[in-house]
Amino acid sequence: MSMKTNYVIFIALLSLASCQPSLHYPTDSDNSKNLNSLITLKLGIDTVYLQDFISNPNEIDSVTSSSNIMKCSVSADKMTAQLSVPENIETFVDLKLWVKGIPYSVPCRKTDKIDYTFIFNPHGKTYQHVQIAGQMNDWVPSLSPDLKLNTNGLYQVTLNISPGSYMYQLVLDTAQNADPNNPDKVDNGYGKFNSILQIAGNNDKYPKIYTDKFNNKTIKLLTLNDIKQVFIYWQNYLLPANFIDIDEGEIYFKIPIEAKKLRRSFIRVWAENDYGVSNDLLIPLENGEVLTRSSDLTREDKQTQIMYFALIDRFKDGDITNDHPLNRPDVNHKVDFWGGDLAGIKQEIDNNYFKNLGVNTIWISPVNQNPLDPWGYYAPMKTKFSGYHGYWPISSSKVDFRFGTNNELKSLVSDAHKNNINVLLDYVAHHVHIEHPFYKEHPGWTTPLHLPDGTLNTERWNDHRLTTWFDTFLPTLDLSNPKVVDMMTDSAMFWIKNFNLDGFRHDATKHITDQFWRELTLKIKKFNHGTSLYQIGETYGSPELISSYLTTGMLDGQFDFNVYDIANTTFAGVGGSNLQQVNTILNASLYTYGSHNLMGNISGNHDKPRFMAYASGDLKFGEDSKTAGWMRNIGITDSTAYDKLFLMHTFNMTIPGIPVIFYGDEIGLTGANDPDCRRMMVFDGWNNREKKLWNEVSTLTHLRAEHPVLVYGDLINIQNFAHSWIYARKYFGQTAIIIINNSSKIKHLETELPDFLNTDELNATFHNPFVIKKHKISITLQAYSAEILI
Repeated sequence: MSMKTNYVIFIALLSLASCQPSLHYPTDSDNSKNLNSLITLKLGIDTVYLQDFISNPNEIDSVTSSSNIMKCSVSADKMTAQLSVPENIETFVDLKLWVKGIPYSVPCRKTDKIDYTFIFNPHGKTYQHVQIAGQMNDWVPSLSPDLKLNTNGLYQVTLNISPGSYMYQLVLDTAQNADPNNPDKVDNGYGKFNSILQIAGNNDKYPKIYTDKFNNKTIKLLTLNDIKQVFIYWQNYLLPANFIDIDEGEIYFKIPIEAKKLRRSFIRVWAENDYGVSNDLLIPLENGEVLTRSSDLTREDKQTQIMYFALIDRFKDGDITNDHPLNRPDVNHKVDFWGGDLAGIKQEIDNNYFKNLGVNTIWISPVNQNPLDPWGYYAPMKTKFSGYHGYWPISSSKVDFRFGTNNELKSLVSDAHKNNINVLLDYVAHHVHIEHPFYKEHPGWTTPLHLPDGTLNTERWNDHRLTTWFDTFLPTLDLSNPKVVDMMTDSAMFWIKNFNLDGFRHDATKHITDQFWRELTLKIKKFNHGTSLYQIGETYGSPELISSYLTTGMLDGQFDFNVYDIANTTFAGVGGSNLQQVNTILNASLYTYGSHNLMGNISGNHDKPRFMAYASGDLKFGEDSKTAGWMRNIGITDSTAYDKLFLMHTFNMTIPGIPVIFYGDEIGLTGANDPDCRRMMVFDGWNNREKKLWNEVSTLTHLRAEHPVLVYGDLINIQNFAHSWIYARKYFGQTAIIIINNSSKIKHLETELPDFLNTDELNATFHNPFVIKKHKISITLQAYSAEILI
């Protein structure tokens, strides 16, 4: 760099630091209290729902954009904007929603979909129909064209699809199974395998941006790869060009003086070039200055959540007087009530179990009154089921007496808040039980039980996902009916208003209409002085389907089952998957949902086999995990499974998103699929391996809570092999380096570290000796172990 260039940069910095400019925009507007989510623009005509971003769309003056070639128009009722998106549009566009002369920005990114030709070699066989079913079409074969036989004797189809990894199966005439030609596959938990399709893109050419330095007025960023333009937002306001200076891969920008008026506000940054859009940065500000102290974070900071899922009936029996098992010969003990209740959860809050574990958010299963008698039938075991899980509501306002009372729920939430713990309620909006008064009074306000062809509309998860019934006694509510939407959103608000809850986990998200999510979120904002509460959904499907529910006007996040599925099999050591595949799918998720997303990274799930069952080898890869749980006792015959589960927790606690601990995974409970995965939580009599795992998980949670780099840090992949992985998080001068050995052997790992990482004063969390010299790290790890240098 020349002396002249140095002088120019010095003058620019001097100018940037000399004053703190004003945006001259309001700081108390409801339209800037919730960060406007990134929109992915599809080519052609795209629709933006203005209510997602503006509290009162009737006040919108106009809609404009930074692109000269994208046309914008607003509907007559001002509820939507129509965007005409040409193929040659810029990779990133700033959309402005003008309200009384104030421009509120919505960041937009051009779709990265490409035409990809998928080929299947039948090896001389012929089929009447060859179809693909997978995450690329939400497992509905009819949503993609059939594969056609070409002149070379191969079946092929062209898919318009984003680069990334997709699980899929092939439908050959009537048989649906994994692709016999593809060795990359994972267990689907139901006795079959899903193949993995990987589609390469230009991600390596996208810009990369990282936080570097700051003072009380100015922030400096570092960049890799060419940058054409940078977009920097404070709250929902785009910073003008005079706030920003760019020179030779470094970005300097001023913090607007308005930020001093808010205790918490955020800077967000994206950069673009001709290939695509960078990772995003999320920088929290405390009274206008960059936040670096964990003591400044509160449970209201959504990114800081560490969640724990307690299935009420299986967590702890704190009050034996409300124990009312059915005790019927036609109900197997595994699916009866076991006595867990709200009193048990409250006791553990008061006993500091969650505080000591490092959890600051508890998600509790549904509390609504469920039927008094059993329903459903599982023929192999000749059993009906009780409603111990809470997902068969017969009341919209009463706590099930077997769990406690409405007052006990209020007391639980109050105690949680005194301990700085959030409480999320599992809310069921999709269906009611046939004994619910709503169904008896309005049987026509549900979807049809039978399809036009006469077949039952039950368990049609994908091809009839918005109307399917889960069972013949669980009518699906017709949430395309505004009256039903209004009633069910009011029902959800009843729990928020009367129990001071901090948000929801939503059951069966993809089976519920967008209208419901928009109406509920709008009501929450109006009740909560313009600010949303955290809402996380449950959707099995493609990243495109999952992300369609993630906007400022709907949900904050969903459970990332796509990352979970590959991480679960990889760390458990089954199915041949490896850490390179985990990295690929993680990167695809971060691109889809954002580098600082609010997705849930789960250790397990009440609808999945326990991690320990696979990791110990007691549940076999490829077998029907539900049948296995009924037919035999799943134990832990290989204790290295505890070490493997520690690696899964390490991964979840150190990547972007919200870590979620399934109750019992902190000590290594085992079990096959539902209901075997829903065993009773154990609080005493732990063996040495269980104690060790609990202490390790507690160390990980507290590490995350005490170091903002693990919450807001930029993710940097350093070295990624099949059985080892080194990655880092960088947040200005704070660094965390995560090293994982996912093999059965001791590994000595060495690699160069990026020179922009601060490696001074790093400490080994788990006390493994390491050496860093001239930005080269050297460390030896035992089998199935990890280290975090921070």
